[in-house]
Amino acid sequence: MPEDICDKAVEDFLTIPAKDATMGSDGAEFDRGTRDTTVRFAGSNHWFDNYLIQTAFAGNKTCGWEYHVTENENIQYAEYGPEQHYHWHMDVFPLSGLPFDRKLTVVCLLNDPAEFTGGEFQIRLYSEYTAPLVKGSVIAFPSFLEHRVVPVTSGVRKSATMWLRGPRFR
Repeated sequence: MPEDICDKAVEDFLTIPAKDATMGSDGAEFDRGTRDTTVRFAGSNHWFDNYLIQTAFAGNKTCGWEYHVTENENIQYAEYGPEQHYHWHMDVFPLSGLPFDRKLTVVCLLNDPAEFTGGEFQIRLYSEYTAPLVKGSVIAFPSFLEHRVVPVTSGVRKSATMWLRGPRFR
């Protein structure tokens, strides 16, 4: 993602009121021991949507997942300050009874890693993979893979996340 687009996205997301992050299919669970970050949700059809959707679709095809995706959730902008984190988790809720499952997660790092320490993004399936921290880097992956953001030790980490959904996994 071009750096100027990342900067414009951050500027835009900062106009949205911030709130403490929650968890769960209904967003009702609050546990700072598991997730401690500040989030802001963009409205429907935000101009940054297409950047993340195109990356998710490319990953879905290139990697051969070919999940049936029919819609996306609003972008979640997150800021992780010192000691903030999100422990190992998945982005799916198989027991929720919801008509759609999150199939793809796409995450974009919006600021320069020189602005913070810690805050690595990791995915785990048999072993851990640490994504390179580069401003504008985007990673798309199946939402059922465990992942985390390790605690930030200084500065502020800024990212945008989107989930793409489709009919329940069968």
